[in-house]
Amino acid sequence: MSCLLRALILKAFSLALLLSSCCLQAMDSKGALACLAALPEKYRSGVLKLSADSANPDPDTWYVSARAGRDDNGMRSIEVASGQIISDKQTLGLREILSSAKPLNLSKVQVDSREIFDIAQNYAGANRKQISTVSFVLNQQGSFAVPIWSVWCYGPNGTYFGEMKFLASDGTVILNDAFPKKP
Repeated sequence: MSCLLRALILKAFSLALLLSSCCLQAMDSKGALACLAALPEKYRSGVLKLSADSANPDPDTWYVSARAGRDDNGMRSIEVASGQIISDKQTLGLREILSSAKPLNLSKVQVDSREIFDIAQNYAGANRKQISTVSFVLNQQGSFAVPIWSVWCYGPNGTYFGEMKFLASDGTVILNDAFPKKP
């Protein structure tokens, strides 16, 4: 093998390594997708709600309500921080059981919380406002429905701006009572 060919192979390998590192960094370790990826397999098909408060753009903690796997009984209340489970407790989960929420189809959740925050921030900017924090809820209202991001937007000093809703599949804004002007 010639020196030129070896050099090209080494450069290609280095580039591939660099690109894979960038892709891994692209998934925000504090984002919703990292939270969902941290869940044990037995909970992933039973996630009813994912929520967080005081996100800018990421929250300190995500809260997951999930039906336990077939071997476990009842509901689970799970807390995830920086992609790691910090609490996993059995709970009654009456609100989730009595609501019309269906388990999230995780394959349809294509837009991470940071992207949703950025879209909301663009709307705020078009209205000459600055979002300080948001509260997130991700849920699904029907078995064949697309999961929905509900986002409550707050400005400096906790001023409530309003609510926005987005399709979790592509980030389409489906409700906006917070910002009248579009970006």
